[in-house]
Parts: sequence; structure tokens; C-alpha cells
Amino acid sequence: MSADPQDFYTRRVPAQWNKTLDEQASAAAGGDDTAKRVFEGMQAVDATIRVLVRGGNEQRFELNVASGRMTASEDATRPPFMTLAHDLDAFAVLERESGDSVLGFLGGLAGLEEAMKLTAGRMTNLSGLEGTLRFALTGEGGFALLVHFGEGEVADEPRCGLSVAREAYEKLRTGEINPQEAFMNQQIEIEGDMQMAMQLALAAMTPD
Repeated sequence: MSADPQDFYTRRVPAQWNKTLDEQASAAAGGDDTAKRVFEGMQAVDATIRVLVRGGNEQRFELNVASGRMTASEDATRPPFMTLAHDLDAFAVLERESGDSVLGFLGGLAGLEEAMKLTAGRMTNLSGLEGTLRFALTGEGGFALLVHFGEGEVADEPRCGLSVAREAYEKLRTGEINPQEAFMNQQIEIEGDMQMAMQLALAAMTPD
């Protein structure tokens, strides 16, 4: 693990993203129809994800995806469809929970045992979201992450807040429980715009 957001977002995250794409290409080449469909969906993605690391001098990273492959740059090639913002103090915990995936934490909340793969289908569903959500992992070693969808700036007062306890989050990551069970058992707490939370859940759980 590295304590350097610069190395994480400009080198490690794109490398892991492209490794996942290459692994999906290999699976598709093996003749599996599902693997081929997912690979084609990943290849169809052209988007920019912006990351803001706050604290001291704010750092900004533009993660540009073209034909499914990611590169990091100082400039966005298109308006960001998603902006992630977190404090520098939260970086170490976020890095640990996400691995080398920029969507690792979101995958965990969706009950995926691996990082969420961004496909054209998921892009379509996520494009219907607008505004800022706040994700919080509560308990010892927790952190908060703001996720803004669409144009405009990340809001200090988000439309919706999602909080999940570490124990429940770990069960989501391993598939021991699913998001619906966690919500019904009040292991995921939602504040604010419930409709936005439901839209995100549906988009995240959309089959690859």
C-alpha cells in the first residue's frame, strides 16, 4: 500500500482498471458468451471520472476512459460523469478498502465480491443520477466519501447519505448478505433523498 494519492490515482488505479479489461478480453476470447458481452460493454465506455483529494493543497486527478481503457491526465477529455471527493486523512482507509480500484468501495456496497466493472449498461443507468451522495463506513477506521453524479460541483450538503457499519460492509463484500438484507436489517442507514439511493442501488446491481 502507498500513502501517496498521486501514485495511487495516476499509476495504480489505471493499471488495475486496464488489467481488468485485459482479463475480460481473455475470458471473451475463450468463447464464453457472457464474458464476451461484458467485454463489449466495457469497451463501449468513453467517460471521465474526476477525483478530488482535499486537505492542504487540493489535488485533482482526471481518469479518462476511452474504448474501455483508462489513462490519468491533468485534463479531462470530456465532462466528468462522476466525481469522487475525500479528505487526505481518509485516503489510507479508502485505499485499503478499495484495493487498486477506484470503484472498489461502490462494488462492496452493491454486494459485489469484486470491483464494479463499468459497462455501457451501467453507464446508462448511472447517467440518470444527478447530485451528490455521501458514503460513510462507520466504526473504527471508518471514512467518508462524496460521490457527485453529473455536471456541477460536489455539494457540501449532499442530497443523500448512506452509512454502513464495518461488520456489515465486510459481509456485503463476501456475499454473506446482500444490500436488500442489509437495508431491511438497518445495517445500511439512508438519510435524505431515498429515491436517489434506490436509483444508485439499481444501477450498481445492474447485471454486467
